Amino acid sequence: MTVCAYDPALGLAGMIHVVLPSSAISRLTEEGPAKFADVGVPRLVEEMEKEGAIRRRLRAAMLGGANVLSYGGEKRTLDIGARNVAAVKEALEAQRVSVCATEVGGKVSRTVRLWTADGRVMMKTMRKGEVRVTVLGGKNGGGSRKCRFACAPAGARPAPGTGGG
Repeated sequence: MTVCAYDPALGLAGMIHVVLPSSAISRLTEEGPAKFADVGVPRLVEEMEKEGAIRRRLRAAMLGGANVLSYGGEKRTLDIGARNVAAVKEALEAQRVSVCATEVGGKVSRTVRLWTADGRVMMKTMRKGEVRVTVLGGKNGGGSRKCRFACAPAGARPAPGTGGG
C-alpha cells in the first residue's frame, strides 16, 4: 500500500510503498525500511522533518491494501492488504499525522501518483482509470519542492510526479 505525506506550507512531499505490516519478520529492515509499516511510516515522517516539515502540518493519504494474494483457492487468503492498512493507520496515529484521504481494500491493485506542487494524489485502477483522490495541499498549498524522500522496494522506480525521477 502507498502512503503519501505532504506539508502544504513547504510544498514538501514524501511517499512510501508498504509491502508488509511488521519488520519483526525480517532482518533486512536496513535495506528497505519503507517496506514495513512499523518502520517506514516513522522514517518517512523523520526524513520530512529533516527537510523542514512540521509534523502537525503533515497531511497523509493511504491508498492500496488490496487483497491480491491468495493461495489454495478463492477462500484462503493471506489478507496482507488488510493487515497493511491496519498497521499503516496505527503507525500514522502514533506519529500524530492527520489522514485526509483513504482509498483502501478491495481486490484491485492501484497505481498512485503524488504531485509536489499542490499535494494532488491521483490513483489509477484497471476498472476506474485514473481519478483524483484528494489534494493534500488544500487551498493553502505551498510552492513546489521536489520529493526528498521516496522509498520503494529494491529495483522499484519512483512514481511519476514524485519528483524522484
